Amino acid sequence: MTSNNSVRNIWLAWYVAMLAILAATVGCATLNPVSSAKTLEQKVFATYGSFVVFEEQAAKLAAAPDLPLGVRAALSKADAAAKPAADQLLAAALTVIEIKTELAAGTSTEEKLAVAVANLERWYREAAPLVNNLIVAVEGATK
Repeated sequence: MTSNNSVRNIWLAWYVAMLAILAATVGCATLNPVSSAKTLEQKVFATYGSFVVFEEQAAKLAAAPDLPLGVRAALSKADAAAKPAADQLLAAALTVIEIKTELAAGTSTEEKLAVAVANLERWYREAAPLVNNLIVAVEGATK
């Protein structure tokens, strides 16, 4: 029988692989992983993956000595607003995955899953516009 930590590690490995694919294709103008996502979990991981990619881009841009101070401040503000919500979004997604695993093993309940999914939906609604603001700030800094 697989332990919850093993299942969580498998999901994390899958997630990291998806982030790598996203990072490799982020330059593609037609790629919008969030709009392509169908399920809540797909939207959540696409949103978090976008956050990670654009946060890294923001950090690289902010390190440029010739970047105007106002642009640097906008990048920093957008990242500071998005990061806590994105981190909570990931935590909520991993909780849902963990509870689904427990439910399949008969050690959790549908009610517990419903609460976790509602929490995930709330964090998605909160994080998505903040991540979008970070994307807009990065794209604005590169123009």
